[in-house]
Amino acid sequence: MRLGSLILCASALLGGAPEAPQGGQNRRALPWERVARLPWQPLDRVPNLDLPPLTPSSGPIRVRLQADGTLWVLEAKGLRRLLTGLPGRPVRVWRDGGILLPSPTGEWTFPEDSPLTLGLGGLAWEAEDLRPSLRGLLWILEDGESHLTVLHPATGRLAYLPLPPGEIHELTFGRDRLQVATGGRPPAWSLPWVALLPTFIHLGSREKDPPRGGALTPF
Repeated sequence: MRLGSLILCASALLGGAPEAPQGGQNRRALPWERVARLPWQPLDRVPNLDLPPLTPSSGPIRVRLQADGTLWVLEAKGLRRLLTGLPGRPVRVWRDGGILLPSPTGEWTFPEDSPLTLGLGGLAWEAEDLRPSLRGLLWILEDGESHLTVLHPATGRLAYLPLPPGEIHELTFGRDRLQVATGGRPPAWSLPWVALLPTFIHLGSREKDPPRGGALTPF
């Protein structure tokens, strides 16, 4: 698919209506309550994907994730780039294009530059396997299993992906899509990577967000 067509798709997807916040009308909606629904596609079976292994990235940026869901991003000199809280406690964590980490908590290193920092043109959309283009990302599944949090340490930006309905969520990062097995009916769902164009645009932007956390504005 050509880049111009991808940008048009992104514009259409960005126009989707956000989910209505839950709870009282006067309560301030949390970031993961303001995200748009995603076009998850139901599958009548769980495909068995044969995927080649990926090589983890590395670099001067440190990401620290605590058991209570506190998330830190530290620059090479130890300066804080991001401090925030997740929707819940982390239970499974993947890095780059889907490398499962042995523990959902700890500290990991990431590069300053990644394909996403180059914009949409940095992603190899015409390649058979898009996963190498997702280098430099961290994917976090929390204990509520209602959202998948995506962090781009190079920019310090976060995104929240609403997951399909189900009591369990077993994620597989495929060549052209994200697959989630739920153990229910339908047994699995899939989401083409192209459906995440607005998310990738947001994550790759280096424009500064308002500061997160602090004594007067707790996360």
